[in-house]
Amino acid sequence: MGGLLQSMLKAGYPADWSKALELLLVDPDRGMNLHNDILHGLTGTPPRYHVALILQAALYLLSHAHGQRTPPGTTA
Repeated sequence: MGGLLQSMLKAGYPADWSKALELLLVDPDRGMNLHNDILHGLTGTPPRYHVALILQAALYLLSHAHGQRTPPGTTA
């Protein structure tokens, strides 16, 4: 997961989203570490707001991948 997040800039995603997703999903020291906690069964059923945060991030990434969003300073 970490490698995938680090490759986001080369894939055309804004740099700030790579960092935001790292904090949300895989950083155990400064972030929420939701990927590891949920995937590896370190937590029970996640709270509703954790589910909402993950789904919101996924929807943003999908909209970017399908050309509905463009990085600042560029045109579609």
